Amino acid sequence: MKTVIDLDDELLERARLELGTKSKKDTIHAALRLVAERGERLEAVRELLAIDRDWTGLLEDDKTPRDARDAA
Repeated sequence: MKTVIDLDDELLERARLELGTKSKKDTIHAALRLVAERGERLEAVRELLAIDRDWTGLLEDDKTPRDARDAA
């Protein structure tokens, strides 16, 4: 469906850079998908946090090289 809307060009460009998309259409679809799937991601985090585990030191246990973790 085609819809005419007034977009904030600066905000759209910031979203495009953040999402790594190329076109306005791709950026808008990616942003909508991100928001639409937010609840599913929150539920997954809740499930992980509900696991009875000591999460202390998780990064130290990770197999990711130290310098790559620091960059993130």
